[in-house]
Amino acid sequence: MARLRFAKYLISEKAFIVLAYVFLVVFALACAFPFVNVLAKSFSPEFYIQQGQVWLWPVKVTLNGYEKILQARGIILGFRNSLIVGVVGTAINLLMSALIAYPLSRKRLPLRRSFVTVVVFTMLFPTGIIPMYILVKSLGLINSLWALILPYAITTFNMIIVKNYFQTIPDSLEESAFIDGAGELRILFSIFMPLSKPVIAAIGLFYLIANWNIFMPAVLFLTSPSKYTIQVVLRDILTQHMLEDQLPFDRGALMSKAGPEAIQAAVTITAMLPILAIYPFLQRYFTSGIMIGSVKG
Repeated sequence: MARLRFAKYLISEKAFIVLAYVFLVVFALACAFPFVNVLAKSFSPEFYIQQGQVWLWPVKVTLNGYEKILQARGIILGFRNSLIVGVVGTAINLLMSALIAYPLSRKRLPLRRSFVTVVVFTMLFPTGIIPMYILVKSLGLINSLWALILPYAITTFNMIIVKNYFQTIPDSLEESAFIDGAGELRILFSIFMPLSKPVIAAIGLFYLIANWNIFMPAVLFLTSPSKYTIQVVLRDILTQHMLEDQLPFDRGALMSKAGPEAIQAAVTITAMLPILAIYPFLQRYFTSGIMIGSVKG
């Protein structure tokens, strides 16, 4: 069937399709190579990594890099803190986005266009580092995980996508709920949220990735190593500020054990696993959620 469809195209169209597929394959390989290379290094001894022998497949597979990670107390704390920020932060992000998107999506809201203009205006002038630090300090959130959650409770772009998706829901459903005596919050959480699962799932993944990968705010606002997120711990490992006394440097040890680069690769892969595990379950929502939410005005 595919061959019959392809035969109907003109020669120029066939050439374009072939070139498009070749480009996509090359682009996909270029995107996949760094990940595969890091994955191979995470399972290889340090000696072969330093010799440049590890490319797409590990040499003399070893789990020493991952064993080193499990032995480091900072790694476990980093994952715990990132998990807290990711789960709690994403829940607050979705709640705030829905609470603001719902009234802005209703035409009956007085001065609706003015409010939308004010909200969009914030996208043009993001907050600088110094004002944000002053705000966090004045709220007493320094060295607290809440400093990574509350100041970033909502992203304007994501909220607008949710608002546009809400606008696609028929007004008749809302009117029927009003007739039955439902209030605004009941309508939002009983009608709009269940009908908006695609956009909620897609935006939720965006928020989760942002919260999991949060780095600069963690560096600025967290002073205690016990509060560091996994990204900050990864930074410390990459700069060899952690595990220095545990890294083998002699030739014999490097040929069988994990060294700095192997541990760095193992931490990088480990930090990516939660997102990689969640992504396949939410990918099917992207087209229906993001496209509808971004096109409708």
